[in-house]
Amino acid sequence: MPPRDDPAARAGPPAPPLVETRVYRPEPDWHRHGYTQVLFGLDGASELEIGGHLHRLDPGSGLIVPAGERHDFLGLADNRQLVLDVPPGSLAVPAALTGRPRAFAVTAGWAERVRRIAAMPPEPGRGGSRQHHWRLAAALAGDLALGLDVPERDRLAPFPVAQIDAYLRQHLDAPLRAGDLAGRFGWSVRRFHTLFQEAFGDTPHRYQTRLRLDQATRLLADRGHALADISLMLGFPDQTTFTRRFAQRFGMPPGAWRNAGARA
Repeated sequence: MPPRDDPAARAGPPAPPLVETRVYRPEPDWHRHGYTQVLFGLDGASELEIGGHLHRLDPGSGLIVPAGERHDFLGLADNRQLVLDVPPGSLAVPAALTGRPRAFAVTAGWAERVRRIAAMPPEPGRGGSRQHHWRLAAALAGDLALGLDVPERDRLAPFPVAQIDAYLRQHLDAPLRAGDLAGRFGWSVRRFHTLFQEAFGDTPHRYQTRLRLDQATRLLADRGHALADISLMLGFPDQTTFTRRFAQRFGMPPGAWRNAGARA
C-alpha cells in the first residue's frame, strides 16, 4: 500500500511523456490538448498562433504550448520539429515555466543535444517503448529547466526558480532539508514552502523525488549501473526505498523497467 503521506502515489502512475519528430502540413489546422507541449525547431519553419500572437518556429527556436491552449498551426516548406508532450504530473519541470505560451531561443549546445535526440532511430513497435520516451523526455526537461527562467511578469516575488531547480538537480544524492534549502536562498521556511509550491506545482520533497526518478529512467538504460548503486547516486537511503518509490511512480519496479526497455 502506498505511504499515507504520498497522495501522488495513490493516484497511480502518470501518463508517460512522448518525444517524436513531426512535420506540419501546409494547410492551416488547429487543436488543443490537456497536456503541455514543447516544440523545438529542426528544419524549415512553421507558424503557430496562440491567443492572437503569431509565433514562428525555425531552427534555433522553441515554443511552449500550455495545456488547454488552442493553437492554430501551419507548416512551411520542409518543416520538421522535435515535439515533447508532457502530461500533467509526469516530468519534473517547474510549473511556472510552462504556465503561459512562450517562445525561447535554443542555444548552440542545447540545439546540438536536441538534434542528437531527433536523429535517434525509432524503436520497434508503435511509437517505441515507454522507457525510451521517459529517458529522452527527462533529458529534454533537464535542458528546458536549466535553459529558461520564469518571465519577469509571472514572478510572484523575487523567487529564484531556475537557481533552485538547478541546485536540486545538482544535488540529487543529498537529503533535502527544507530549512537549509530555504536559508540558502534567503527565505523563512514557511514563506519558501509557499512560494515553492506556487512556482513548482509541488512540495520541495515531492519535487525532489520526481527529479530523482526522472534521472533514474536515464541511469537504468546503462546496465553497468547496479540498482543498489543507482539508489545511492540518487540519494535514497537504501535500494528498498528506491524500488518502492520507483514502482509507485511508474507502475513497475526498476529491474522490470530496465528489462522491458532492453526487450524493446
